[in-house]
Amino acid sequence: MSDNNHFSDRLREPLNETTRKVRRNLMAASVIGVVLTKVGLVPSRISAFGVEFTSANQQALMTLLAAAIGYFAISFLVYVYSELTAWQIVLTSKELEDFKEASKNSGALTFGTFEDNKFRDDIKHIHFKSKPTFYLRLMVELFIPLVFAAYSVVSLINTETPKKVPPKPVVQKHANKQINQDK
Repeated sequence: MSDNNHFSDRLREPLNETTRKVRRNLMAASVIGVVLTKVGLVPSRISAFGVEFTSANQQALMTLLAAAIGYFAISFLVYVYSELTAWQIVLTSKELEDFKEASKNSGALTFGTFEDNKFRDDIKHIHFKSKPTFYLRLMVELFIPLVFAAYSVVSLINTETPKKVPPKPVVQKHANKQINQDK
């Protein structure tokens, strides 16, 4: 096998640029959702556009944001699944190429039972060494953003927007009534 360990390369940079951008968008939308629901910063009007939100419009805004977070979460899962599958394929093919090269250099022209078992043992050893780091990175890179997104979506869906209460009519006392009582 070569000196270059393909597992360490992958552990250094587990997600490609596109997947990291999708994760960033997921986290940004989730933070906005939590800020809107937990801090209570539901916009009632956007003065730059001259738009005023009714209670129904505010609820629609919350639903739209929840849908966007759901979309980002699904996209992120698809990208991560794709990367994990590609990683397994690349890793196995590179290790197989390295093993074939080592076999050619040692004079063995074909794979036999010994070579197959050695290859499997080497792969198992490398997997064993990298598993704790891989699972820790998987938790940080995958599960925390998804759990935070789920929390944000649930918060957005369960938030009740403030109802605008129409002002009560002001009851004015008549001056005549006051005068009659004074007499």
